[in-house]
Amino acid sequence: MRMDETDLKILRVLQKDGGLTVSEIAEQVGLSQSPCSRRISQMQADGVILGKSIMLNRKKLGFGCIVLVRIKLNGHGRQSLPAFQDAVLRIPEVQVLQLMLGDYDFNVRIVVRDMDHYQQILRSRLVKLPGLQEIQSTVLLDEMRYTTALPL
Repeated sequence: MRMDETDLKILRVLQKDGGLTVSEIAEQVGLSQSPCSRRISQMQADGVILGKSIMLNRKKLGFGCIVLVRIKLNGHGRQSLPAFQDAVLRIPEVQVLQLMLGDYDFNVRIVVRDMDHYQQILRSRLVKLPGLQEIQSTVLLDEMRYTTALPL
């Protein structure tokens, strides 16, 4: 897909506030409403815009800890990766699941209320994952920046 500077302006505005109306976006990027709407619709159809979401304050909702978990599997067969991925994605506290190259196979970001909550997930879910060989957990002390915005 070919994108011009106007498309990038629209994306920058949407990254800051996905709840804006088309009229508000058009005003900020210097377009009329109809062409702005067409451009947004085209970027959605092309898969550039994947959806709209809001960011919640996890601490105010009782999730005080983030744990980064690196996982090594004991095999990489055709069935082992999908079975592992399906099992991890059924854990509601998992926010991110990433396949990696290097010493570990997966990086998992888990949000929990406290360390007792993580210990319960570790004992009841993580150690029972199919194909698991090794787990390494790191607790984040603080998060100075968290964004999903791209540097457009």
